[in-house]
Amino acid sequence: MSLSSWLEDRKKKRLSRAITRHKKKIKTKFGQGEDRFRAVNFFKDLGNLEGYQGLLERFMVNVEPSIKDEEEKQVVFNTLVGFGAEVVPAIENYLNRKDAATVPITWPLKVLDAIAGPEEAVGVIMRALERMGTSYTREPERKVLLVSQLAEYDDPRVLPALLPFLRDHRDEVQLEALDALTRKGDENAREAMLELLVDPETPLRLRASIADSLQKLGLTVKGYRKKVEEALPEGLHVDRSGRIKGRWVNAPSENDDEEG
Repeated sequence: MSLSSWLEDRKKKRLSRAITRHKKKIKTKFGQGEDRFRAVNFFKDLGNLEGYQGLLERFMVNVEPSIKDEEEKQVVFNTLVGFGAEVVPAIENYLNRKDAATVPITWPLKVLDAIAGPEEAVGVIMRALERMGTSYTREPERKVLLVSQLAEYDDPRVLPALLPFLRDHRDEVQLEALDALTRKGDENAREAMLELLVDPETPLRLRASIADSLQKLGLTVKGYRKKVEEALPEGLHVDRSGRIKGRWVNAPSENDDEEG
């Protein structure tokens, strides 16, 4: 090995150790934040993919007091946004890391929304959801947030990407997908909603939520009338026009939620 190669190899090893060290420092929960501040500046100066990934590590922890935590995360947010669209690959890596099921993604999604065009952002979120699929997960929050964020974009790929999550193995995700589809107001979701409504395996609360969505959207139960009438929770019915009317008599009230 030549002297120049040896020096270059040594430089790379030193940088690798520094990156590892500062990734730990940026997630330090204790102290006044000097270590976190220095780590933020280190990754800011580093730039490139490793620098952006290092900055994203700050979003993985919460520190006290919460107002300080919010201020620090806002600084990191502004720093990442300042680098622009070149940060997108780092965010995609973050969303798909091995421990992705447990990492917070609210701030990274905010960054994505700020720096990426709708087409690119939709692609990133769709790929993350495709990797997760609709199988059971112990921590559904990440999937819920991705589904919710995806629905914010006006893109023809969004509806078909959301529909499978009506059949997710966690009801939190199913309800979020239903809410997202209701917000989109696309009647092409009608059949998928009706199929889930009349499925004997669908829980009562979810059936009531589907009926409520169909009612809000003014969609008919054409082709499913008999099955829908059998599946509707008490208090709901199908009128002559084929639309669901009424209110679920056992729906939990706001007072019930407060008492719980």
